[in-house]
Amino acid sequence: MLLLVALLFSTPLGASGQTPASPPPQVAPLPVCPSPRPRFATIAIDPAADIHVSATQQFIVALRVVEDAGSSWRLAGITEKPAPVRSEGMQSVWDVGFQNLERKAGDAPIVGGSATEMFLFTTTGLGTATMTFGLFGPGADSPSRTVTFTARVSPNVMIC
Repeated sequence: MLLLVALLFSTPLGASGQTPASPPPQVAPLPVCPSPRPRFATIAIDPAADIHVSATQQFIVALRVVEDAGSSWRLAGITEKPAPVRSEGMQSVWDVGFQNLERKAGDAPIVGGSATEMFLFTTTGLGTATMTFGLFGPGADSPSRTVTFTARVSPNVMIC
């Protein structure tokens, strides 16, 4: 019996049928789920480039105009029914304020000039919308020039 006890104490721990306690498995932390896309997406100035936005986002189409001459841009229409975008209106920003920032002290303020007309849109669904804008002169019933922008609205998908 003494031989059996001596044999038990001389055997390594794992050899007697018991397994040593192993450390708990290492689990990689889950990546943080990205926050949803911002409500405002972009300001589009180039009609040749498509506007890529997600559902529930807003974007602006910005068009330059010489308002002193009485010209202004108007949204002529949105093709695609039901349209995946909705017009929220237009705001004109005079460039005069920016021009006057660079004038020297004592110079007379710069007046007149051009402006940027900004049309705000909100996405209302998925799909593609074509927005046509017309440049109207003072008292004109038809545009002297048209420009077309294309907005592609995709799902606002987050994978977490």
